[in-house]
Amino acid sequence: MNSFYTGRGVTIAVIDSGINQYHSHVQGVKDGIQIRVNRERYIEYHHDFRDRLGHGTAVAAAIKGIAKDADLIGVKIFDDKLAAYPSVLAEAIEWSIENNVQIIHLSLGLDQDYEMIRTACKAACEKNIAIVSAIDRSRGIIYPGVYPGVFAVQAGEVKRDEWAIDHNNTFIACGFPRELKGNAQLYNMHGHSFAAAHFTAHLALIFEENPTWTSRELWEHVYSSINHNF
Repeated sequence: MNSFYTGRGVTIAVIDSGINQYHSHVQGVKDGIQIRVNRERYIEYHHDFRDRLGHGTAVAAAIKGIAKDADLIGVKIFDDKLAAYPSVLAEAIEWSIENNVQIIHLSLGLDQDYEMIRTACKAACEKNIAIVSAIDRSRGIIYPGVYPGVFAVQAGEVKRDEWAIDHNNTFIACGFPRELKGNAQLYNMHGHSFAAAHFTAHLALIFEENPTWTSRELWEHVYSSINHNF
């Protein structure tokens, strides 16, 4: 990939713990929303998408480290811990579809198949929105990464500007994040979350170069670019 591309014009929904938009490695976001279940157990929206855990900020920083000009939308579903209802995740995917993003990023995974999440992912793919999901096969955390049309990514021994693919048709990317100081360091560990973030950033560069591509064209390109160097 030519270094000319920076992700400009590509919007990425980062569904996570929110984003600290003032962090020097993020430097602003396009928009943000919090989706949560209230005391009456109804899903509600809130405009406070501040990151109290640091995970979403670290993920956003990893994306920006490669696709520095991509537009990020912080879709907060985690608050004081990295856990959320499946219905909230499905709602977050649907909200992202409605807000015309090009990529939905999920540095998260589940060990169960939920129809509502599968349906939401299918709807995104039908709208030519790329979905990237971290997986951890050793722990059985494979959803929604194994759904048709979803890019499943795990950490592996590749350089930050490369990807590879294993025998399970899982993409492999660098699992080491950018160094973050302060509260964001709490969840700034290496692993599958950051491998997925790097892969998402690579897709942003591809979308910038090929803005009219369909989901099928994107898949064909990525699968033909095993061990591709950017």
